Amino acid sequence: MSGAVFLSPTKRSRNASAACAVCLGMMPRGRCASASITTAATTDWATFWALGGAGVVGGGLAGLLGGLFYGFAGASQPMAPGMGAASIVLVLTAITVLVALLGAAGVSFGIAAVGLWNSGRWSATMAGGAVGGFLIGGIVKLLGLDAFNLVIGQSPTQMTGALEGAVIGASVGLGVWLGRRQMRHMPLRFAILPAAVFGALSGAGIVMAGGRLLGGSIYELARLLPQSRLRFDQIGGLFGESGFGPISQIVTAGLEGMLFAAGVTAAILLAQRQRSA
Repeated sequence: MSGAVFLSPTKRSRNASAACAVCLGMMPRGRCASASITTAATTDWATFWALGGAGVVGGGLAGLLGGLFYGFAGASQPMAPGMGAASIVLVLTAITVLVALLGAAGVSFGIAAVGLWNSGRWSATMAGGAVGGFLIGGIVKLLGLDAFNLVIGQSPTQMTGALEGAVIGASVGLGVWLGRRQMRHMPLRFAILPAAVFGALSGAGIVMAGGRLLGGSIYELARLLPQSRLRFDQIGGLFGESGFGPISQIVTAGLEGMLFAAGVTAAILLAQRQRSA
């Protein structure tokens, strides 16, 4: 698997030709070895940026869908004078897309970085996604809490961060590892199903364990500001709750995890298939 991840057939054939040339005495050994190493390094880094960048795009698209969901849910509540429904949808969508892009960058480049060592093991791919999610989640939470303390003098007690990022990142990494193998025998829409399931279970499990994803973080922030009119009560009403209660938070977190994992995984697999063609 490791060879299939980073070296296309064309590149492998060039390296093989160079090796044959050395054996036949047609090219100096040192010169050929240098060229081979340079070609491999260039291919590795090119694939690193391609897979990482594709994952960021996939995460951004997932964030767009999630942002529209939260935006329309928030816009369905009674609004303050001078605030239109379009403004709420736009603001919540922008926030969700930004957070998704940052999270996807950490997870995707973490997974892509594993390939620089040509490791195709499932544990390494999971670790790459987990480490990337942990770092980005921790940095975003730290900056967010500091910003709230600076501007309003207080910050939410519960906000998504490093541990949540690590769990979601690990689920994406495992989904990518399985998807790479399944794409040999099935279409992309079926190859990303494991990642979607892992993401949904991870998101729901995070909330059940007392953590938060984006929806829960926004809800906690709104509760912190007494004058805030932002509510997700309509979502709770779908599950028989009077507000954005535990069931609503579990379901929406599962939806967030599913969209994010499926989007990032699909984009990475598409980019890898195009580079291997």
